[in-house]
Amino acid sequence: MKGIERRKFQRWKTSIPCTLEWQGSSTSGRIADLSWGGALIKQADALPAKGTSVVISFEINSKEVQLNGTLAARILRTVEQFSEEGEGVAWLGMYFEETEEQVRAKLTPIIRALFPEQAI
Repeated sequence: MKGIERRKFQRWKTSIPCTLEWQGSSTSGRIADLSWGGALIKQADALPAKGTSVVISFEINSKEVQLNGTLAARILRTVEQFSEEGEGVAWLGMYFEETEEQVRAKLTPIIRALFPEQAI
């Protein structure tokens, strides 16, 4: 039996290269899921601690969009996996700390660019 979907927001599957910055550190990864409430980052090179505030920046259509200053994210979950070669790769689940209206104002152009066929 499949579980009941309890998510508040629709999720969009993406594969957007990104950079996370926190407390003088940074890592690269890919935004795999994006919603009005948060994001799932995969293939991260480093693992910020759960609860860490981060700034996400990424590029779409050669136009850089930064979730910086007015839109912060906080790490909610972390998973580290190791390859056969012993290298670690982190997955980071995060939620946006700003209001839904602020998040929508920042992300609507991105969602429209990536998913023009969907009404949002």
